[in-house]
Amino acid sequence: MDWFDGEIGGGGRDHDLPDTGGSWNWVNIVLIGVFVLLAIGMFSLIHWLRGLLF
Repeated sequence: MDWFDGEIGGGGRDHDLPDTGGSWNWVNIVLIGVFVLLAIGMFSLIHWLRGLLF
């Protein structure tokens, strides 16, 4: 089961293979990218604030 297994309008993926859970989809990649960018932004902000204060 993944993000695209909804039953609305017959949606979902059209394959008969069982989902083993070992594949990456674009949602996972985007979420990891957003978290990485947030971490980089937070460290940059902290570094800038430390330079401003000290």
